[in-house]
Amino acid sequence: MNVLTEENQKLGLSPGTLKYTGTAPKERVKLTLFIYDENHLESHIYHDWSELEKHLINIPDNLVKWVNVDGINHIHLIEKIGQVYNIHPLSLEDIVHIEQRPKFEEFDHYVLCIFRAFYFHRAEINNGHSLISEQLSLVLAKNNTLISFQENINVDPFEIIRKRLHNQKSKVRRSKSDYLMYALIDATVDYYFSCIEKLGDRIEDMETDIIKDKTMNVSAKNIFKIYRLKKDIIQMRKVVWPMRDMVNSILHTDNEMVSENTKFYLRDVYDHLVRIIDTIETQRDLVSGLIDFYLSINTNKMNEVMKFLTIISTIFIPVTFIAGIYGMNFDNMPELRHPYGYFVTIAVMLIIILSLLFYFRKKKWI
Repeated sequence: MNVLTEENQKLGLSPGTLKYTGTAPKERVKLTLFIYDENHLESHIYHDWSELEKHLINIPDNLVKWVNVDGINHIHLIEKIGQVYNIHPLSLEDIVHIEQRPKFEEFDHYVLCIFRAFYFHRAEINNGHSLISEQLSLVLAKNNTLISFQENINVDPFEIIRKRLHNQKSKVRRSKSDYLMYALIDATVDYYFSCIEKLGDRIEDMETDIIKDKTMNVSAKNIFKIYRLKKDIIQMRKVVWPMRDMVNSILHTDNEMVSENTKFYLRDVYDHLVRIIDTIETQRDLVSGLIDFYLSINTNKMNEVMKFLTIISTIFIPVTFIAGIYGMNFDNMPELRHPYGYFVTIAVMLIIILSLLFYFRKKKWI
């Protein structure tokens, strides 16, 4: 879905109105609750918010509470969470409007991070891959609580953090909810590297295919793949740049819910994003080079065709001229009645053709 389509869905709605703008299937919502500290871990799965809320009532503040909402197309659920945690309607609107630019916003009693995850979906066309992005949102609230919102994502970057939680010695088990926020962002950024690597492999494969093709016969199928590569790279670039700004905003916040220790780790995420941006820019230049190479090959092929046709035309112009003269059938043309006129004319034509071919060969035009 593009931004224009999303904006069309929001036409006429007042600010803060919740309207899901994605296309996720209307499946039953899945709420996952993790409660942990260094010595304690428990996890629960719910399909109704009221059941989860009852569980949260008597949990002490020293335990981290991570609530993961899988499926943001259930507007009544999002409204209920907003009421419980006093989340501003505009923040809730950003969570359900899935084409948001990555950003960080801070309020008195919570902070909001919105960013995107990438994964590859195997497309039916040309046996290629299509880069898909889905929105992720994190609300870091007081009382050591983190709420994450996922849009029924197919490849879950948070899964690795869930596995880490089962390791009692892991840093995430020994830290508070702000470190969990960092860990989820870091896991998502790490997955960017995987996507960048796959894009790089596709660029190398395309270069190899073009160079190995000695006939230089680059088909429309190949140019379609090249442009799809370029589209995927631009799509990542449009997300990673504001993602870097989002992390930079977290690094410079004075909000007490984000500790200095967590900011220290976020600097590493910032460095990773800078590396990813550099790689994306390099890949964009490589793809642009492939497009230029393809256009050069096509121009070259066209020049070869025009060269061949020009040579043929040049050879047959004098021959056609001679044939035209003797095809006029005037009565006063002595050569027409000469017994060897036909053979002499053919011989002259052959001499002209051979002479032109010799001249073109000498000039290295053929």
